[in-house]
Amino acid sequence: MPEVTVVPFEARVTPEWIEVTGRIEAVSTVEIRSRITGYLTEVAFRDGQFVKAGERLYEIDARPYQAKLLVAQGNVEKLLGERRFSEVQVDRYTKLVAKGAASQQELDTHKAKLEENTGALAAARAEVESARLNVEFCTIVSPIDGLIGRTQLQVGNLINQDQTTLATVVSVDPVFVYFNLDEPAFIRLGNNLRDGASRSPASPDTMAVMVGLVDDIERTFPYRCAVDFLNNQVDSQTATITMRGRLANPYDPTAGHNAPPQFRPGMFGRVRVPIDEPQQRLYAPEAAVGNIQDHKIIWMVDAASNASSREVVVGQKLGGWVAVTPTDAAKPLDPAGRIVIRGLQRCRDGKPVAAVAARDGEAPDPPPAIPLFEAPGSAAGEPAPAPGPELEPESLPRPSGAEL
Repeated sequence: MPEVTVVPFEARVTPEWIEVTGRIEAVSTVEIRSRITGYLTEVAFRDGQFVKAGERLYEIDARPYQAKLLVAQGNVEKLLGERRFSEVQVDRYTKLVAKGAASQQELDTHKAKLEENTGALAAARAEVESARLNVEFCTIVSPIDGLIGRTQLQVGNLINQDQTTLATVVSVDPVFVYFNLDEPAFIRLGNNLRDGASRSPASPDTMAVMVGLVDDIERTFPYRCAVDFLNNQVDSQTATITMRGRLANPYDPTAGHNAPPQFRPGMFGRVRVPIDEPQQRLYAPEAAVGNIQDHKIIWMVDAASNASSREVVVGQKLGGWVAVTPTDAAKPLDPAGRIVIRGLQRCRDGKPVAAVAARDGEAPDPPPAIPLFEAPGSAAGEPAPAPGPELEPESLPRPSGAEL
C-alpha cells in the first residue's frame, strides 16, 4: 500500500481581496524657489531637517532692494510736495478767477496738474509697496511643515527669480498611497459597495484597505488606511482606475524623539483591497495543489484510507497556504478531511493508501490570522488616526454613488 503524507485543512475567516502595487506620496510637495534675483548670503537650515511653516530657510542680499525702496519712498515724498503746491495754486486761482484777475484757462491748467499728481502719487505708492515686497522676499521661508531635502546651492551663488529650485519640502503626516484597480475588479468592488460590503465600520462612507511595504515578506499587511479618493474616470489606455488611501505617519521632530517617520514619499507598497465580505474559507498547502492539464486538483484521504481527487479553484494565498473551493458546488470539501502533501503521484482514485501525518518541518506553518478590515489606523493594535478634513462627496466611493 503506497504511503502518503497528509495534513488537515485550515479554516480561516477572511474577506476576499485582491493585491495591487502602490506608491507612497506626500500630501504636499513644495519646491522652494526665489521670487527675486540676487546673491545667496545664508542657508539657515540643515539638510534633511524638519522645518515648520514660516521658518527661515535662505537669505538673499537685500541691499540693492533696500536702496530701491528708499528711492521709491523719496519719489512719494517728492510727489506729496508737488501735490501741496498744486492744491495751493488751485485755491489761489479759484479766488483770482472769481475777481476777474486770472483766466479760467490758468485755473484749469492747475486743476489738471493736481489730478495728474494724484495719479502719479498712486503709482509711486505702488512702487513703494513693490519695493517693500522685494525686500521681504530676500528672506525665504518654508510654506509648510515638513522635511526639507538638501540645498541645491550654497552661499555666494546667483539665484534667478522663479527659476532656481533651492530645495524641496514634503509634508510628513499623513501620507497618501496611490494604487490602481483593473476594470473588472473595480466593477465588482462597486457592486459590493452599493450592497454595503467592503466599507469601514468606523466610517460607513469609506472603504478600508491594508498596506505593506517591501519588507513585508510574509504579506501580513500591517498598516490600515481609509480610501479617501476615487478617480472620476477609468484610464482607457490601461483599463484601470486610480484610488488613494490616507496613511497615518506619526513623527515627533523634538529633541530626543528624532526617530524617522515610517513612510517616505516614493516608497513602493502593496495594497490589499477587500472586494467581498469576510467568510470562512478552507486553506490547503500550496504544495498539495496539482495540475491536470488546465485544471487544479487536490488529493484527499477519507476515513477508509481511500484516496480521491477533487477539482478545485485556487484563491488567495496566506503564507504557504491557498484558499481552495470545489468546482462542483454539489460536492463540498469536508473540513475534517485530510490532504495529501507528499506522494501525490502514488495516489489513484478509489485506491487505498497508507496516510501518515506530517511531521514537523514537512508541512508549512499554519496560515496567519488575518485581521479584518476594520477601523483604519496604523499598525494593528495602534489607535486609528484622527479623521481628516471633510471630503467632497464625489471624491469618495459611496455605496449609492451613480459614478460607481
